Amino acid sequence: MAFDDACAGPQRQDPARDVGDFVVWTRRGQPAYQLAVVVDDHRQGVTQVVRGDDLLGSAARQLLLMRALGLGPEPAYTHLPLVVGGDGRRLAKRHGDTRLATYQQTGVAAERVIGLLGWWCGVAAERVPMSAAEFCGGFDLASMARDRVTFTEEDDGWLRQGS
Repeated sequence: MAFDDACAGPQRQDPARDVGDFVVWTRRGQPAYQLAVVVDDHRQGVTQVVRGDDLLGSAARQLLLMRALGLGPEPAYTHLPLVVGGDGRRLAKRHGDTRLATYQQTGVAAERVIGLLGWWCGVAAERVPMSAAEFCGGFDLASMARDRVTFTEEDDGWLRQGS
């Protein structure tokens, strides 16, 4: 399966070699994730799929199913680098409470969160509060770093300075 990912670039994956047979229907009589997402995306007219790079391998399986079912047009894919904790694993509860709702409840301004994202994405040279409009005006996927971002204690401290 070949496809072009807007962030990860040209991809060639062989689902038969890489994962072998994969589940499309569960024992409970329900569609499994790969089939469900393909059908849902088609029914909703999804034309662009944006996900974390941890799901890049799923795209080939989904395209395989889409083509086998005669569904189209195929969506454009963009798999963005994940934000990880200090241990290199996907940011999760094990890294503390880093939910946006928690920052909001503690008084962190949205502009600080957007500013942190802007710094990670190369919109700003340092952590500075910014509006969504400023972020959008400076964002360029082509110049964004392709490496995963580590959420650090310094990032958390910077966010909380504004609360």
